[in-house]
This record gives sequence, C-alpha cells and structure tokens, in this order.
Amino acid sequence: MRIRWLYLFFICLLAACTVETEPIAVMRETAVPTPTVSEALRQDAASMAEDLGITVDEAIGRFQLQEAIGPLGAQLEANEAETFAGLWLQQEPEFRVVVAFTRDGQATMQPYLAGNPIAEVVEIRTAEATLAELQAAQTAATGLMAELNIPAASGINVQANQVELYITDQALFAAALQEANEQLPEHVVTIVTYEPLGDELPFPVTPEPTVYFPQLKARSAAFMEALLVGELVVTDGCLRLQSDDSQSHLVIWQTDYFLNNNEGTLEILDREGQVVARVGEPIQLGGGEIGSAVDDDQLQEPMPASCTGPYWLMGEIVPQTNTP
Repeated sequence: MRIRWLYLFFICLLAACTVETEPIAVMRETAVPTPTVSEALRQDAASMAEDLGITVDEAIGRFQLQEAIGPLGAQLEANEAETFAGLWLQQEPEFRVVVAFTRDGQATMQPYLAGNPIAEVVEIRTAEATLAELQAAQTAATGLMAELNIPAASGINVQANQVELYITDQALFAAALQEANEQLPEHVVTIVTYEPLGDELPFPVTPEPTVYFPQLKARSAAFMEALLVGELVVTDGCLRLQSDDSQSHLVIWQTDYFLNNNEGTLEILDREGQVVARVGEPIQLGGGEIGSAVDDDQLQEPMPASCTGPYWLMGEIVPQTNTP
C-alpha cells in the first residue's frame, strides 16, 4: 500500500519531469476538514505522510481534495481544448494542483474554481503546446514508427509539455528516418531505453546453420506479460517451445539473444554471454502469442516457410522456481 497514493492523481498522462516555468498564480493552501475517514484511507494517508514528511491529517486532506480533480480535468479537456495543456498533482515541495494553458490561464480558470474545494491549492502555468496538440503529435509519431517497422512506445509528459517516444536502437531509428526522408512531429522527443551489442560481440558464439533462430532486428519497446512454459525443441529445423499441453510455438526472440552450438548442445546465450536456456530443457518465457508471423523486414533473417505458427513474441526469460 505504500505507493498506492502516488497513482491516485494520475490525471492526464505521464508526469515524470520537473517543469521549470514560473507560476502565474499560486493560491493559498488551507486545511481541509476530515469528517469521515475509512481505515483504508487512513492507512494510505499514513504511508503518504511518512514519505512526504507531513502529518496524517494533511495527507487525508490531500486525498479528499483529489476527488474533485478528475472531473475538473475532464471538463477542461472538453471545453478548453484550444488552450488547455494538461493538469497534474504536485506533492512536493508544496501540495499543488497544477493546470497549464497556452494563454489566458488565469481568466480561463476563474469560472471553474468558483465554489470548487481545490481552488486554494491551484497553480496556473503557461505551456507551449495544448494537450490536444500533444495527442495529435503522439498519434502521428506512433503511426510513423509503424510505417517504418521501428519498435517504439510513447507517452505524453504533461509536466514537460512533450511527447516522449521510447526507442531501443538509436542507429536503426536514425537510419530508417533518413532513408524514408521523414522527421518526427513537433513536440516529440526520443528517449533511448536500450542499445544492442552490435555486430562485434564480446564473447564467442558458434552458430548452428541447420536450425532457424527467428530474432528481431531491434528489441521491443514494451513487452507483453503472458507466460509460456515448456521445453525448447527443434522441429523441421525450427527452434520451438513445446508447452505442457502439447502445443508448439515458434518463438520470436528479442535481439541480443544468441543460439550457440556448444559441442553438440544447443544453448541460448544472453548479452552477457551467459547460458540462459538449452534445447531439451524446461524454460519459462514471458511475452505473448501473436496472430501472424513478424514481417521479414523486422527480422534479422527471413523466416522460412517451414517455420509455421502459432508464434510467441518473447519478452523476457523468467527464472525457474525450484521447489523442494
């Protein structure tokens, strides 16, 4: 329960960066009556109070104020789309409900704050792009990445007033943009979350040319979270996972995994050169089933016709649990 309160004020989208713009208006914070407090709320408030160094009563007051924030954010997004840039909660150094507009923020907010219990903790800021513009930029950037077959995830950081595009291979991303003569929309920034090892590996690998090892060119930006349990097998020259229910999946491996022939034993190595799986042994693979094969231009080598579905796009290898 210690971190639950951190998510109750998730109003628009991501909120992870510090905004350095000066506030136009800051209204005085006052205490809020707490007539009825459930035990669950008091426990959450106690966790918040400990984390922030405030009293439990003040934490309870913040929770109670948050009930009015969701409706306010929805109203502003619907009614003030031409100027509304986002709304979020600031817990430190002072408790504030921060609302951003591209212009005329103070005048725009006045009718919404009349009689509203959060009026005394509202802070109004100025931003460059509206939330609607950020949403449109996110849609355009996501579509562009799909066209280029570049794995990416994205989110809107309302505090930083930008779209964040998370990529896993900077070189591949840059080359694809240049080849297509494209550029990212305005207000979109890239954040590299992973870099592959490249062609020069720091450890030896002995390939096995008779076994097809389907592998992505670039690591997925986000993983599915299902679990597939079974044994790695080779069928018709394709490396598959035979599950306990006798179903066999062709695994699409993330980049920086390598099939190694160790004197006749087929092993899977990770980016550290460590053995993480072997053919003929049990394995637990996170990820998820996909309806069709991955396009060849997303794979390091084209998929042969003999390597049929169902297909499992791996996420991460889950360690085996040893039971006594």
